[in-house]
Amino acid sequence: MNSSFFKLLKTSTLVTLFFSSMLFSDEYFIIDVRSLDEVQTGILEDAIHIEWTKISSEIDNLNLSKDDEIFLYCRSGNRSGKAQVILQNLGFTNVLNAGGINEAAKKLEKKIVKYSD
Repeated sequence: MNSSFFKLLKTSTLVTLFFSSMLFSDEYFIIDVRSLDEVQTGILEDAIHIEWTKISSEIDNLNLSKDDEIFLYCRSGNRSGKAQVILQNLGFTNVLNAGGINEAAKKLEKKIVKYSD
């Protein structure tokens, strides 16, 4: 076999590995869209707090890609649903409403912890 075949095989393998790591990455973002008063009673571990009414102006501060996986939650799922629509209208393609905080904790297998800014 000639060297060009092995170069092509090597390039193909590297491209496959690169895209596999992107597709099967378990990295995602969790955003609590409740009010600050609510968040101070507890927040999911690893969550970021952005009130739903401020999500369109503050989401860019996180430097997220438009296709990053984002889970939103609030008290009942209503405000996180509204935030989901806002983010989708901004071009985010992988935004999921995880519902209320207790439901989100179960779905995402996260603990509710004390909030610290």
